[in-house]
Amino acid sequence: MKEKKEPLLTVKPKYNVLYNFLYKNATTFVIIVFILIVLIAQNELIEYGVAILVIYILYLIVITLYNKKKARASVYKFYEDKLKYNKKIKGDDMQEVPYKAITQIKYGQTFIQSIFKLGTIILYTNNEKFLKRLIVINEVRDVKFVYEKILEILGEKQKEK
Repeated sequence: MKEKKEPLLTVKPKYNVLYNFLYKNATTFVIIVFILIVLIAQNELIEYGVAILVIYILYLIVITLYNKKKARASVYKFYEDKLKYNKKIKGDDMQEVPYKAITQIKYGQTFIQSIFKLGTIILYTNNEKFLKRLIVINEVRDVKFVYEKILEILGEKQKEK
């Protein structure tokens, strides 16, 4: 009977509603509110302005629920010789990337991300398919620590080559 190996490191995105709103939707929200203020101040198209605001709020609710569900389904598991990950909401379609295919790793943290103690890790691969050359892990809690752990795991594999 084959023994199933445990991952050396498991990374799950940490979904934060306030961070996601500020990072992705705050500018659009401010623009819509500004347009509504102008419309109301001139007593023109108030009904349309309110309808736009209601539709936008419904959009924010739907996109928030979608992003939360996607973050819960996303997982990145680093094993001894490969990375297995899933970024899809439905299904257990785990993608596999051998460590020899990973060419570079970087991490980043914007100002807003640093406030929420989140960051992004990017793994570059030599995959032939253009859209699969980057593996982006968003909303990583304690990103520098996780980045160093991944480097440690990948570094050990680089020495063995």
